[in-house]
Amino acid sequence: MAVPAVEAIRKETSELSLAKRHLGLWTNRGVADASCALHSIGMTYWNLMGTMFGFDAIAEMPAPVEGAYGFVGDDVRNDSAWFSPRSEHPSVIVEFERYSGQSDEGKLSGKVNSLLLAHHRWLTVPKTLILAYWTKGLAALPDHDALRRRAKQGFETSAKERVTGVSDAAVLFFQFVLQSADDTRWRLTQVIERGVQ
Repeated sequence: MAVPAVEAIRKETSELSLAKRHLGLWTNRGVADASCALHSIGMTYWNLMGTMFGFDAIAEMPAPVEGAYGFVGDDVRNDSAWFSPRSEHPSVIVEFERYSGQSDEGKLSGKVNSLLLAHHRWLTVPKTLILAYWTKGLAALPDHDALRRRAKQGFETSAKERVTGVSDAAVLFFQFVLQSADDTRWRLTQVIERGVQ
């Protein structure tokens, strides 16, 4: 049976128990920042968490073409979607992205857009939307207030279509702090919840 998601996520990200037990490659030896390697292992971690917490966790899950925003914006595939047993709609949806500084603010805003569209296309069933990002060290942080405003107020697509925000879901931000293992590989050392209200 699936455990309450937010409580379980907060416990795991503070302790990294599952990461240390199942992803030692990342927490001990480190992973090279080559191609999409760090993104792939981050997605693996989110799916591992979901599975271990009793959900059916699916990577790269496409949101259906349903609801008021079924045909608004681009296709949406979330990095991780957690389904409660016997549910046709996910309870949790996750996006995981690199953040290197201000030049990546647009990428994170785009990930919030994807979370909003997916939330609406899954007929507002997902009650936990997560934007996770990784940084090399404790780098400059994104503007969490602006990201939260976007999540709550919505956005306008490039085709000038208005997408409403969410008022019935928790929006959480997590920073994955990576430290250099040997100047070529990066270890996960800490996950910090950010922008808490």
